[in-house]
Amino acid sequence: MNFNLKQTLKTKKVRYGSYSVAFTVVFVAFVIIFNVIFSALASKYMWYIDMTDAEIYSLSDATYELLADVDEEIIITFCMEKDELEADGSMHYILNTARLLEKEFDNVTIDYRDVLTNNVYLEKYTTTSSPHVPTTSVIVESGTEFRLFSYTSFFITDTNDPDYVWAYKGEEQFVSAILQVTADEMPIAYFTSGHGEALNSDEDAAALIQLFYNAGYDVRAIDLSEEELDPAARVIIINDPKYDFGGYTNESVGDSEIEKLDKFLDGLGSLFVFVEPKNTASLTNLNEFLYEWGIEFDHGVSVVDEEHSISVDGSAVVGQYNNNEEELASSIYKQVTSMSNWPKVIFRDACPINKVYTSKNFGVDTRVVSDVFMTADTAHTIKDGAVSEETGVYSLMTISQETRIRDNEYYTSYVLASGCTDFTSSRYLLSNVYANSDVLYACMRAFGKERVPADIDFKVFNDNDLDITTEEANSWTRAFISVMPLITVAACVVVTVRRKYK
Repeated sequence: MNFNLKQTLKTKKVRYGSYSVAFTVVFVAFVIIFNVIFSALASKYMWYIDMTDAEIYSLSDATYELLADVDEEIIITFCMEKDELEADGSMHYILNTARLLEKEFDNVTIDYRDVLTNNVYLEKYTTTSSPHVPTTSVIVESGTEFRLFSYTSFFITDTNDPDYVWAYKGEEQFVSAILQVTADEMPIAYFTSGHGEALNSDEDAAALIQLFYNAGYDVRAIDLSEEELDPAARVIIINDPKYDFGGYTNESVGDSEIEKLDKFLDGLGSLFVFVEPKNTASLTNLNEFLYEWGIEFDHGVSVVDEEHSISVDGSAVVGQYNNNEEELASSIYKQVTSMSNWPKVIFRDACPINKVYTSKNFGVDTRVVSDVFMTADTAHTIKDGAVSEETGVYSLMTISQETRIRDNEYYTSYVLASGCTDFTSSRYLLSNVYANSDVLYACMRAFGKERVPADIDFKVFNDNDLDITTEEANSWTRAFISVMPLITVAACVVVTVRRKYK
């Protein structure tokens, strides 16, 4: 039997089989091309749904609120090419947040400046101490103001293992930087020195300093015995002093340290004081000054509460919020306590505080003292190593507010005090489990610094799981698995019908 190729190609079997093959090839090509185009567009316009529990790939509502009134042009500059950023394991997180900001805010623009080819352009961001801009640097700029960050500034490492990165804080870092470079005038936050205070060299002190910096303050150290306060100063922080401050002196020799603090609070200033229990008794002049503000440390005493503590020995006491709406403290952290479950605030090895008075008039001026946090009524005190048998409620943090009337205008100053330096330790400030940092941010708000990124949480990598139930995951899986078979079946039906009725 002779084989006739031309005739064979004309048969229905070959002809419709060819149509099927051609249809399949075209369909597969279409899927591939569609996938490539859609992936490119999705990457450019960020078409995706963030289903991670920590919402690493999203912006929080607080970011929209804080940046809503920022009209100045913002430039976020990366110091390497875009394709290198996308391929870098750490930098792509930062790039993603920058892209979200660029997408959501018309005044934000991303710029890419490779260090090797743009070294002249990047010279304006260098300093004598840092003559080079690393490729992993990120610059946030508006007008003549800029902030240069190392990529490590966008992540949080474990205090016990610096090589272990456990959280991403890029959103907070970008927002705080934008608020700083667009501020009309950066208020100054002074950290006192000269009394044995730990500053940048100490990890815990560095965390507290960074907190004020992120809140938009120009952070500086000051020795009050030798230096004068800048008029732009708004806050003074006394953190863990070992030695006393200079007391009142003869006017002929100038103002002492205590007198400078007094005059500062007579203006618009506010004061934070964190003292370690073992040092409270030796700070005679500072104690006298705080006494006038209605605050007195119970020297040589610390509190424990095994029933309300995160430590076995009861020393890491969980502070109880003052929920008396009529008191000053309640209004300060109202935003924190508006949540359904109030986050824990930790005071480890804390010295209790006594209120000298709750309210006192000084002519037309008035001072009001309020407990910010207390222990539960199951707390004990320890003195000279002996634990008291009695239980009670003890103040862990106290705030004093002075209201003055000058030329029919009201002015307020604040003093916040705690006999617990561990309250500001990195283990609590850098944790989104505890609300220690939120409380300090709330105080900054109350003290007159409104725009602080208090509600932007860290994005914990350990929580980077899909925030959906097993049932939902199975539903999604069934849906995706059935799509391609359904398309194939539909194609087969079309081909079969056409073959049958052709």
